[in-house]
Formats: sequence, C-alpha cells, structure tokens
Amino acid sequence: MARGASQFETKTQKETHVRQMFDAIAPRYDLLNRVIAGNMDQRWRRKAARAARGSGEGPYLDVGAGTGDLSRALERVAPGARVVGLDLARQMLVVGRRKGLQAVQGSGLALPAREGTFEAITNAFVLRNLADLDAFFREAHRALRPGGRLVSLEISRPRGRIFGPLYRLYFFHLMPRIGRALSGDRQAYDYLADSVARVAEPEALAEQMRRAGFAAVEVRRLMRGAVVLFVATK
Repeated sequence: MARGASQFETKTQKETHVRQMFDAIAPRYDLLNRVIAGNMDQRWRRKAARAARGSGEGPYLDVGAGTGDLSRALERVAPGARVVGLDLARQMLVVGRRKGLQAVQGSGLALPAREGTFEAITNAFVLRNLADLDAFFREAHRALRPGGRLVSLEISRPRGRIFGPLYRLYFFHLMPRIGRALSGDRQAYDYLADSVARVAEPEALAEQMRRAGFAAVEVRRLMRGAVVLFVATK
C-alpha cells in the first residue's frame, strides 16, 4: 500500500521513505520531470539560480540536489563559483555525478557546514519532502553568511475558477498515472500527489522562514501560482 505524506510517525521514518523512493526512480527521474512539467521545470530552475546569485563568488549549497539540474543552473550564472549538492538519495547523486555534479549524501536537517559558510542555499521542489521544515530553515539560516539567501522553489495549489480546477485535475489525477506509467513506481507518484495536497500555503511557509531568523522573505508566484519561488535573506 502506498504511503501518504502524512503517515510518518518519526522524522527518521519519513527520511528513510523519501530516500528509498528517490533511489528507486532515479534512473528515469529527468525524463519524468521533463514530461510532467512540459520542460518548464528548467525555466523555473534558471529563475531560482538567478535569484540566488549574489556577488557570484559562492560557495553555493543545493539541498535535495538530486540529479543536479539546479546545481548546473547555478554554475552557469556564477561561473567559477563552487557549487555543492546535498541529497539523501545516493542513486540520485550517482546520476548527477555523471553530469559533473559535486555532491555529498546527507540530510537537509543537519547541513555538513560551519556557520556562515554559504553565499546562498537553494532547493527545488524539496520543502514538502523534508521531515522537519523548521529545523531545515534554522540550519539554512545558520549556514548562510550575513546577507546570504535561501532560495526555494516549491509546488503550490493555484486558485482561479478555471485554472485551479484544471490544475487539480492534472496534478491529482492525470500526473500520477503518467508518473506510474513512465517509472513503473505507483508508490512514488501517489506520494507526490499527496505531498502537494498537504504542502503549506506560501504565506505560511514564508512565515516559517521568518521565524527561523530570516530578515526578509519574498514570495514570487510562477505559472499562476502553481509554482512558488521564495527568496529569504539572512
């Protein structure tokens, strides 16, 4: 039976589930992203990379780096800067390293870095998979330099009399079927739809970032609010 996003009793249990799930779909993850998002996910990652670029000197940390698409976008906007990926799923990193990703396996709840290390910390479609968002935001704040940025892309639930229902039809009914057909993994795409249904509203996520110590949080809605870009400054 597929496990929904709310059915975890401990942080360790959720992290184990997420790691195993992404390990299983890693070989076809890039194809699935392109098909499901109509290749728009690359455009959103480029926007996130540009938002993260400060002086351009780095270093940058990409949490939940997966196969490295956002890390590569960072490398393009900040040539010569050091970009490091971090991910729970070893098989995702195996695919990413084939693209030249420099990465380590680890948890976003315990970043392997000293205080004030990074110019920016990024993540793309990761927040809803983290076992403790408050802990992650505190860790990101700790590991950023003064003035550094936490840049997060996340899926949301758009409103609107026409687009809202169309989005729900696609994301909660059609998308899981496409994902299952391409990946052969029913559990992963049932979990994905469930996690999006339960993700906090953008304003609530922004408030969590402020409580973690971020001085300013900008919320940018993309694709009529189906995707949200958060830029939180320490």
